[in-house]
Amino acid sequence: MKIFSMISTRCAFKAFAVRVCAVLLFLLATNSFAAPGDPLTWRDSTWDYRSEDSVDLATDVSWLKVGGVASLTLIAYGAAYWLVFEKGWWDDERSHFHFENDFDYALNLDKFGHFAAGVMLGESFYEGYRWAGATEFQSYLFAGLSAMMTHIAIDVKDGYSPEWGFSVFDVLSGTLGGFYPMAERYIPIFKYIDLKWSYWINTRAYYDQSETGVFTDDYVNQTFWASFKPYRLLPAAARQYYPSWLAIAAGLSIDEKVFTKEPHPSREVYIALDYDLEAFRPQSRMARTIVKYLNYFKLPAPTIQVYPEFHWFLLYPIKF
Repeated sequence: MKIFSMISTRCAFKAFAVRVCAVLLFLLATNSFAAPGDPLTWRDSTWDYRSEDSVDLATDVSWLKVGGVASLTLIAYGAAYWLVFEKGWWDDERSHFHFENDFDYALNLDKFGHFAAGVMLGESFYEGYRWAGATEFQSYLFAGLSAMMTHIAIDVKDGYSPEWGFSVFDVLSGTLGGFYPMAERYIPIFKYIDLKWSYWINTRAYYDQSETGVFTDDYVNQTFWASFKPYRLLPAAARQYYPSWLAIAAGLSIDEKVFTKEPHPSREVYIALDYDLEAFRPQSRMARTIVKYLNYFKLPAPTIQVYPEFHWFLLYPIKF
């Protein structure tokens, strides 16, 4: 059975890798990336792959598009409510509104999850507002506020659930995540650091004890990363000796004892090689948008676990 599991894991990884490569090859074929021998553009010289070109920005707000964004948002929220939230978290009796201090839930990794959800909401809202004609700054600002309001609405509902409660820390984490895309655009330090997420089911400890089975709560199989880009910090003369795509990432996860209720659950710390996809020098808006989203996901790479035990993995988060 272990052999079949390893084969299945490798096949799944190969399928995922093929999809990523297909997207990158398509962008290369459509001249969306700069060729290796092409001179540096202003984006390449400043590592600014987030700011919009003037030709990509609408000059006036289209209220028809605003209505379209609002409609799609309501449809997405409705689908999420009926398909996930109502069945997963809120399918129980109601109680009076109350607060819940869950800061230590899943050894705090839950807050990283809310932050990551806020990031995805912020990016999605940004694309919608920008498409509708808002300015770049307005789009980032409204996107962050929209992510904050989404988390407030979810936690207000949690506040009436006997099992949960309104969590100030959840709202704060989600709000910070919602404004993170804005920070990436306007704060220079984020040209040297990427925050990433990885997920692979290596243990079923969460699913064996969960009544909901919603993967977003499966923190034992999730890892949250800070990926550093040494190439951009090197002196210009030294960059020829270091691959521009090679990054170094530090990751945080938890062990399965959190869910099996065994004594002494622990956080896990990882150091890994990583890939900076902006090293492909995306130039078109489509390429920059795709790379922007892909760069939020930590792709499998050689990794060592440094705490609480020492292990090494060839393609973490896949353990085989």
